[in-house]
Amino acid sequence: MKLLICLCLLINMAIFAEDEHHDHDHHHHKEEGKKNKQSLSAHEHGVSVLNIVQDKNRLSFEFEMPGFDVVGFEYKAKKKDDIKKVRNALNVLSNYKNMLIIATEANCEEEKKSATVINEGSHSEFLSEYVLNCENISLIKSITVMYFDSFRFSKKLDVNIVANKKKFSQIIDRGNNIISVEGYFD
Repeated sequence: MKLLICLCLLINMAIFAEDEHHDHDHHHHKEEGKKNKQSLSAHEHGVSVLNIVQDKNRLSFEFEMPGFDVVGFEYKAKKKDDIKKVRNALNVLSNYKNMLIIATEANCEEEKKSATVINEGSHSEFLSEYVLNCENISLIKSITVMYFDSFRFSKKLDVNIVANKKKFSQIIDRGNNIISVEGYFD
């Protein structure tokens, strides 16, 4: 339950922060009301979000990525080549090791994974989630983000971390893709 509350808070903070800086050429995404939990939030091409939440020995990683950053377009794939790009992206997103490198000494086992694409109007967003159970979570000193290697249109990643000891946010990019978390996880 604690993990779910932290995730909800992080997502709300990320959406509020994105709404504050979203210009997108004065173009806003249509939201279909509170009933639709999969409604796309405002986003900026080239900027994705990574939320990391600790709950005891569990780490949850959630990526939110504009379709353009992942496959180079935002519309619903209909052409054979576009469908292939989406399938390949979902295949990459289905394995957290394509997105993150975590110290092997932490002895983390994957508990859950998911990867999906949401299409709404002329826009799409890719979501992936990984939950890892780590025997030695305190041995994680840094997290290397491989996201930029996997998706060439990506430029920046807004990272939000809520750990048992600390919480912080930072922006990383291709040239600076290592998140220092020494002393964060216990």
